[in-house]
Amino acid sequence: MAESITERNKQDNIDLLQVEYLSDLPTSTKDMIVVEPINPVAIMIRKFLVKMGFENIHLCEANDCVKIFSDFINKDINVPVIIDDVIPHVNIRNIIKEVFEIQINAKIIIITSKEKNSVQIAELLNSGVSSIIQKPLDFQNFKKSIETIIEKNDMAQKITSVENFVSITQYSNRISQNKIQDMLKIGTVEVTELIKRSLDNRNITLENEVLEAACNQCNSTNIMYVAECPNCSGINFKQQDLVEHYSCGEVFPKERNNDTCPKCNKKIGNVGTDYREFSDYHICSSCSDRFPKPLLRFRCLDCNNLFIEKLAIWKKDRIYLVQK
Repeated sequence: MAESITERNKQDNIDLLQVEYLSDLPTSTKDMIVVEPINPVAIMIRKFLVKMGFENIHLCEANDCVKIFSDFINKDINVPVIIDDVIPHVNIRNIIKEVFEIQINAKIIIITSKEKNSVQIAELLNSGVSSIIQKPLDFQNFKKSIETIIEKNDMAQKITSVENFVSITQYSNRISQNKIQDMLKIGTVEVTELIKRSLDNRNITLENEVLEAACNQCNSTNIMYVAECPNCSGINFKQQDLVEHYSCGEVFPKERNNDTCPKCNKKIGNVGTDYREFSDYHICSSCSDRFPKPLLRFRCLDCNNLFIEKLAIWKKDRIYLVQK
């Protein structure tokens, strides 16, 4: 049975959302895939990358490149790819095509002895290759080509972060520095710069400093919490004051316009003399348990970790008022 137009559009929209999500992945500055069949050249490239601070360098054959790249993307890591064009040109085109099908924002660098204005190099550049590195390899030129790609990506990420920060402040009356950092997935330096710029422009003002709960697994403050009955874990409870009747010892919910004890059927008398009240108690309608405080469980929206309040990490935070 053929797909309906509605079903096809729904699937297309899901696919587009996936592409949009993947296109926002930042380029890794620690990982690199290198397709280099010539051992001496592979050794030289590895030395250059280590010197630049890369830690996880995958030297591989052309037919393994796409699989390794896909594994990184599945871990939300957009790893750059270096390809030496000593491998057949048709193989390079296939790698480029398959890599871009997986990650539209992939960074591919071609190492070549050909002139940059050659037909083959022009074809590769038109296909979306990020940079060309000429042979013979020289560390400074190599470093410059790689850093240019990373810097362009960093600049794009900074622009995106600023735009997202502005969007958040437009629709909020208060913002939290920790939550902004966790929501935008940016570092401490970057969030500090965004906050400082907004303070200088008087778009926000400091309200107070607080302690807030963070995930005990990933340290994120991007969490939500649910309150439960500590006895049955139900959610059907409500806040209600309790009364303890001294003469018979009965403890029961305080009801408006009810001055008779449900146990002994006598007047409860005067507060402080014949009975006392407990404020801010909760009564569960599922199990009838009574408790002063619900059990709070936190759910981390970043790593999906579920934990109770006493296991939370408590972090200092600053709350800012947004000036409308």
